[in-house]
Amino acid sequence: MSRILAASVLFLAALSGTAAPPAQGPQARLDAYFQADFTDVPYQRAALQKVLKAWAAPRPLPAAGKKAVVVSTVQRDGTITGTYLNMQSGHEAFDRAAAEALTKASPLAPLPTSYPQSSTEVHWHFSVK
Repeated sequence: MSRILAASVLFLAALSGTAAPPAQGPQARLDAYFQADFTDVPYQRAALQKVLKAWAAPRPLPAAGKKAVVVSTVQRDGTITGTYLNMQSGHEAFDRAAAEALTKASPLAPLPTSYPQSSTEVHWHFSVK
């Protein structure tokens, strides 16, 4: 898997808008890995934030260490297509919420004009730490 880490954000810290110390118990987390040739970090961060905002992680969360990986393609116009669950967490509601976050977040901003390709693949890792 080609990867460039866009950013990692603790779900609860993003909700509050602060980098608060982690609360007790498991924490939901989202990481995004963009295709290796897509190096626009500000775009990656903005995309991650939009998906994070759209994600309604179910409560209670699955056990720490669980992860759902959703793969999608971001088209030139920002539309998210070809979304599929590549790895299941074993927690049906968590997996469903991960896939739904991408549907709700679409479209993202259009891809930067400096990016020569018509789309880019992104691996979205929804996990519990």
